[in-house]
Amino acid sequence: MRADVAERLLARAFGYYSGVVIACPLPFIITPVLVTIGLSTGLQWYTQALVKDEIDLYTPTNARVRAEIKQLDALFHINDTDPFYATRRYDVRRTGYIIITHRDEDQGIMNPLVMQSAMQLWSIVQSLTVEDQDRRINYPGICVKFPIPEELSGALHMFFGPNVTTPERICLSNPLVEIVKLMLLSDFSFLNQTRSELILEEVFNAILPDADRATHFFGGVTIDDEKRVVGAKAMKLPYALRHFSQDDEWLARQWELRLSDFLLHYYSPVIRVNWWTYETISAETSKDLNKLISMIGPCFAVVTVFTIATCCVWSWRRSRPWLALAGVFSAALAIMSGIGLLLLVGFGMTSVAYSVPFIILSVGVDNVFILLSAWRSTPSQASLEQRMKKTFADAGVSITVTSLTDIISFGVGCTTPFPSVQMFCTYALTAMVFTYVYQLTFLAGIMVYTNRREMDGRHCLTFRKIKNKANQPKEANKDRSFEKNHALSQFFRSTYADCLVNPFVRVLVIVAFLSYLVIAIWGCTKVKLGLEFDELLPEHSYGKETLRLTEKYFPDHGSSMHVWMYNLSKIDVSPERLWVLLSKEIELYEHTEFTGGADSWQSGLLITEENFVHLIKNAFLVRPQFERYRRDVVFDASGSMLDASRVTIQLREIGCGNRSRAMQFFRKLADISEFPTGVYSDFFQIAEQSNAILPGTLSSIAYASTAVIVVSLLLIPEPVISLWVSFSILSINIGILGFMTLWNVRLDFVSMVTIIMSIGFCVDFAGHLAYSFAKGRSHSVSERMRNALYTVGAPILQSATSTLLGVIFLASAESYMFKSFLKTISLVILLGEQEGYRTTSSHSPKRDDATHSSPYMTPEKSCCSEHATVEESAASAFASTRVSP
Repeated sequence: MRADVAERLLARAFGYYSGVVIACPLPFIITPVLVTIGLSTGLQWYTQALVKDEIDLYTPTNARVRAEIKQLDALFHINDTDPFYATRRYDVRRTGYIIITHRDEDQGIMNPLVMQSAMQLWSIVQSLTVEDQDRRINYPGICVKFPIPEELSGALHMFFGPNVTTPERICLSNPLVEIVKLMLLSDFSFLNQTRSELILEEVFNAILPDADRATHFFGGVTIDDEKRVVGAKAMKLPYALRHFSQDDEWLARQWELRLSDFLLHYYSPVIRVNWWTYETISAETSKDLNKLISMIGPCFAVVTVFTIATCCVWSWRRSRPWLALAGVFSAALAIMSGIGLLLLVGFGMTSVAYSVPFIILSVGVDNVFILLSAWRSTPSQASLEQRMKKTFADAGVSITVTSLTDIISFGVGCTTPFPSVQMFCTYALTAMVFTYVYQLTFLAGIMVYTNRREMDGRHCLTFRKIKNKANQPKEANKDRSFEKNHALSQFFRSTYADCLVNPFVRVLVIVAFLSYLVIAIWGCTKVKLGLEFDELLPEHSYGKETLRLTEKYFPDHGSSMHVWMYNLSKIDVSPERLWVLLSKEIELYEHTEFTGGADSWQSGLLITEENFVHLIKNAFLVRPQFERYRRDVVFDASGSMLDASRVTIQLREIGCGNRSRAMQFFRKLADISEFPTGVYSDFFQIAEQSNAILPGTLSSIAYASTAVIVVSLLLIPEPVISLWVSFSILSINIGILGFMTLWNVRLDFVSMVTIIMSIGFCVDFAGHLAYSFAKGRSHSVSERMRNALYTVGAPILQSATSTLLGVIFLASAESYMFKSFLKTISLVILLGEQEGYRTTSSHSPKRDDATHSSPYMTPEKSCCSEHATVEESAASAFASTRVSP
């Protein structure tokens, strides 16, 4: 059964199109160059278009957490002018911290020498300045302040006396460092006393009387039998900067960059310093991006050399160095046009999109090998018009099938819910479209000139006529179509094809394939979901060490959850009943397996009278010690009823393995509440990404595979062959998922991108072979298999090699993202290549049929008989499709 209407129409259209290009090739060459010159002006905006690698880029656009944080901000909005309370903050923008440890990491820091070094460092940090026009701004000039804690004020009074004056607000900092600093400034030189360590412990316990409060600022805390803190191994120096106005945002960014630059060069013989800023991820990933940009030139050179080498044979006339160079140049033009166009229209760019040039450059030259092999397979005695028509009728359809499948795959990627994947696929899709168009215009025009040169018998470099040797018979100069092609093509037609019909080899292929499936499926059962936060950083980034120390000494860093009840004024309950219900609601979230205590305004207001709203407004929130609760309650328009209430819950033991379960648990509590309830914590965004990645990947595979199969059915003139292509898609995706897990690659947005790409790329190889096999309608199965291997066997190997040579430069980057990308794209290419050859072996005839079709003789006779058979069929085909001059 055949369904080749679309294929025949497209082949005929390409045949006519080749005649137009032959008639006037120059405009097809010049137009893409002019278009690229115009569009490439957008490349100057690539730095402005780069979107910082915030966690928001990896959170699904339809994630529930986006609505949660939006509602939280709408109800309990916090400004820079508000006092800084860490547990009330849901926006970590322009906040960071410094971790100080002893020079020997596991040594204690509760000694005067370490404290003095820490205080001196913090004093320098506070004095770091950035320039804004005529002003010099330091940390106190741009910090977010908070009321001086009650315990800090009490400690000062204890050591200095009740008459000491203290500021009402200070910049966010570590309270112990601040009190030591104030002591030194007031000539209280306790560091010179023999009892300094004892006094330091007294100061410590006066400020942080319990271990729970101490763990916010100190890590590796040890306590005695009376639950008092007696030692610590790490100290945290937090900071927060104003950023709500555009000017403050710019100043905050400059100050954080200044801080990182200073700490990179800071050295102390006493303490070791690690730090984290809001700019850490973007600043560190930019180093990798700069490395990748510097690798584009070498990548271009290597791919160019390889392409030229594969397009040359042992003949000055039939070698095609200029066509190879044009193929690489065409891909480069497409990359500049595609990226330049999107930048001109203001489209954002994420860091993973920087790998697009390497992929498109490598894949873009693949079709050069297909076109050249198709040309070499045409009879040399035919005219230029006839040979070009046959070349484009055959290779044009094959190139269209594979280009469409690639474009469809990237198009499906643009519909995924992950912004980072959408950005990458949009850039890749646009570049791929330009690649296809430029290959049919620019490359086709260059091919006309190189083919004319070859048929005129001119040298491939000097373009001078090559004289025939005097002692060589004229007939010897006639090229047979199968004798003049690449030696590798002859290997695939004879040696490799003979192996495929060998029963023993066929058994080995089946056993190897089944083993491959078993290992891949086993790997799929071990797949790990989601991207870890530290994987956004390069391998040797200072940020990785900071995250390690944070996990070691401050495992509950920033671990609080916001729970809020809203639309309370619309609920018909008495104030007393509302009070009781709110208390019970809070109890649901306290002391679960994931939580500790709650910090609620109700705990400080032990009154349940009907007028508790009046007491909250006029007696409770006006007191300084309850100031932190002012953003936890919202009243209705009249001010007489409570409309929203928030409580913060302390989290504990939320690690990589239970984030998703914890998030679902809290949301279930909110869903079954008697009130409209919302919950949010920082880890929700990472958990959402982990939850969405598997269903998102599977749905993308399903959509892309369906579309690709439809294209294959339309353009590959044999439905059974298209079915094998469908099996190839399934087999390759199982292999990628399984083997990438065994290669320590997680299923995250990076591997999701490559899996989506694999839908198109795997059809590139299997599709070329399947199409070449299906179109040989008048030949036996053996000849069709041999002809398919001869035509595209070598180009597939060359394409796979060129792609690997291009993407190998991603290894220059240190971050997990690009290493993961390199691993998965390598799997895509290697598995796609072997699947393409395996697809051909599944159609190979039995040994008896093959022997009958091409009996085993001496190698020379066998080769000649095969060549004659195919050339006769090719000649007869040209007779029926002759082009009028």
